Amino acid sequence: MADTSAGTAVSGGPAEEKMRVMVAMDESDESFYALHWVLHNLFSPAAVATQTHYDADDSNSNTMNMLTLIHVMEPFPHYVFPGMQAVFPTTSVIQAVNKAQEETATAMLTQALHMCAQRMVKAKTCILEGDPKEMICDVAEQMQIDLIAIGSRGLGKIKRAFMGSVSDYVTHHAKCPVLVIKQPSDFQK
Repeated sequence: MADTSAGTAVSGGPAEEKMRVMVAMDESDESFYALHWVLHNLFSPAAVATQTHYDADDSNSNTMNMLTLIHVMEPFPHYVFPGMQAVFPTTSVIQAVNKAQEETATAMLTQALHMCAQRMVKAKTCILEGDPKEMICDVAEQMQIDLIAIGSRGLGKIKRAFMGSVSDYVTHHAKCPVLVIKQPSDFQK
């Protein structure tokens, strides 16, 4: 007698739970391609159509995949030059930079939400301040994210060694699977 249960999955069955996906966003084309890839491959129209109605306040909606878009603003840096005193910006300069960063982040996430709406996918957004590498990992753990999707800028070995790579750090430090998505050279927005 053959075992027919292996490899059989019933979509929408009681054992199937929602998948929490986080896409790390910045202003780069690579992060928007990562979102595009997630929307077209993990939130396909067939999957979205079979999911139950999702209300952001409805905690009983356990069959709906959840998408979170996160953007981390880096704090305003303080500069120290060798042989000179440290240069500290004034409070008004810091406030102006923070306001500009917030406006840019809001506009960028609005564009990302528009992409989600076109695919009929509801998403939550999150704007934070700190080191993007660490914040993405920390928030993913706090929100119990099942998968982090992040774009790859394709930095060379030398640039990556000096600047560090957010995607490289996240793949090595996140407590959940990480999908690094490289934008094809022929992709058009």
